[in-house]
Amino acid sequence: MTDRKKTYTARHVRYPHIRLPHIRFSRRELTDRPLEGKPHPDQPFHWKLYAMEAIATAIMLLLGITVTTILAADGSPVAAFLAPYPILRSALIGLFFGLAGTIATLSPFGKVSGAHLNPSVTLAFFLSKKIRWLDALGYIFAQLIGAFTGTLLASLGLSILLPFWQPLVTQIHYAGTFPASHYSLGFVALMEGIATAGLILVIYFTASRPRLQHFTTWMCALYFAITNPFISGFSGNSTNFMRTLAPDTLAHNLHGIWIYLVGPFMGAAIALQLARFLVSHHGLREARIVNFGHHGRVPRYSAPEAKGPSPDELKREDKKEAAQQDTP
Repeated sequence: MTDRKKTYTARHVRYPHIRLPHIRFSRRELTDRPLEGKPHPDQPFHWKLYAMEAIATAIMLLLGITVTTILAADGSPVAAFLAPYPILRSALIGLFFGLAGTIATLSPFGKVSGAHLNPSVTLAFFLSKKIRWLDALGYIFAQLIGAFTGTLLASLGLSILLPFWQPLVTQIHYAGTFPASHYSLGFVALMEGIATAGLILVIYFTASRPRLQHFTTWMCALYFAITNPFISGFSGNSTNFMRTLAPDTLAHNLHGIWIYLVGPFMGAAIALQLARFLVSHHGLREARIVNFGHHGRVPRYSAPEAKGPSPDELKREDKKEAAQQDTP
């Protein structure tokens, strides 16, 4: 039996609560580890990861823009109720947009791709050497497609179903984020960098610890609830270039768009260095913020939690098999 035909049974599988011990992985599936920065030599691209990342990003934008419209647009009864409490409304917008990311992350699509949903997060994983530049570009391109798809669905798509929706979502400029006019663009970029650095530190601190990994996506939502009242008045608290680019394009307002690229990318790079210094005994093992323990492999969409043997276990099995073959 050749290596390519050799299969391994998955362990700890639940879909969602039923064990599936019959799932088997091929040798190539187990040795291809793009989210550990160690892809199989015959697998330069990982289209499944990119497709799942695009869908998860679209879900985040669709839900995030929808809930922001409900919370902020004039004409919405929820927005009218919250109008006397601007700080509370800002916190709720941050929380629910963050929870939109949580829902996207916990979907089967997010569980397969690892749910970066943000080029700044992908950059942090790239700088951590947990993803190759080619796959990092694939993720960023997928986020671009997903962001525009989700924004179009949240505006034009819902407007077809709900005639009253288009004036509401247009009024809030498709939940776009824009630099405040009474601050310099450099200062606004700095605030975006600070907000992004905090987000990356939260991800690094939780995702690098097995006991906290399952809270990573929830902590991100809480982070936006806390920071939005402070940062939104400067930049909208985006931390995500694609999350800003798609709505701002539909709103025909790209003024200062560069700050949402420069600020978050600089913030992500600085946060990574701080994380390495402050949390030196912990490190990110995989380029994902959900569904850990795959050793950087590409999970199956039909059973995203299915896990095969670790690389060390594979080596031990290979040595054991080689020893048995050498035994006369």
